Amino acid sequence: MKKLVLFTSGLLACALCAGEWAKPAPIPREKGLFRCQVHRGGGAKTRPDNSLETFLWCWGHGMAPEADARLTKDGVAIAMHDDNFRRIGRGIGTDFAKKKIKDLTWNEIKDVDTGSYLGKEYESTRIATMESIFAAMKGRPERLLYVDEKGAPPELIAELANKFGVIEQVYYCSSRWQLIPRWRKVAPKGRSMVWLGAWPKNNSPEEIARSEAYVQKQLDEMAATGFDGIDQVQIHLRTDLTKEDPFCPSTAFCKRAIELMHKHGVTANGVTWTEGENESVYHRIWDVGFDHFTTDYPLTLFKVADEIRKAAK
Repeated sequence: MKKLVLFTSGLLACALCAGEWAKPAPIPREKGLFRCQVHRGGGAKTRPDNSLETFLWCWGHGMAPEADARLTKDGVAIAMHDDNFRRIGRGIGTDFAKKKIKDLTWNEIKDVDTGSYLGKEYESTRIATMESIFAAMKGRPERLLYVDEKGAPPELIAELANKFGVIEQVYYCSSRWQLIPRWRKVAPKGRSMVWLGAWPKNNSPEEIARSEAYVQKQLDEMAATGFDGIDQVQIHLRTDLTKEDPFCPSTAFCKRAIELMHKHGVTANGVTWTEGENESVYHRIWDVGFDHFTTDYPLTLFKVADEIRKAAK
């Protein structure tokens, strides 16, 4: 079977000149699946959000977790998706749970149970600092991390990642591609991902047209810069399996978008929030031409990735 070779980024990229960003080198498409992203590290309900234990589990399955980087009141960078403890905090009072992370110190939150909301077996889970996560990546170049900046500035993320020598393993993520140059300035050897979500309400022609117009505008603006400093673009797909074409934006649109990205050495990441538990959907996303997946259902993703790799041999 002839392998399709596309561009992927990161550790297998061409050599970086000192202080300069470089476009990625081509590798077989299925070999880039280790860049698949697990939302919040453990998905919707599989493992506790943003914990170091969850990240180790995710890396152990050959995938890249996402960390949501926030700052405490005293400036400690932590991994936490929500801006308060109402959803995942246990063993704390109602008033404390409502307080914003940015208004609490590290000492106040470091012992909060952030795991047993998914089960008693996770009651020892605590918040992870970004520093502890980067320390776990040191000397392990296969451990990649997507960092969705939610208050911790890119300058601090770059400083901490460089401290442990893992900057080339870090993807800075944002829905605003205009922020990438700021990251690239302080992390020329780092990586980046832009995510594009129009959040359609359904798969009607009107919503498809609106979603495609939004994504196309962003792609055109990025293309005008040659996708400067951008390694990966993620497109959010609303999936409705009752439709002949299950995707919004449409399959035809996504294929054109992926062709544009590949022309500029950028890889394409596909994610669905409506059918993420369905194995067949991942295969259909793969068939459209996406290079990587993002998921809230990691166990499903692990299985599909193994199937794709085996089929490519």
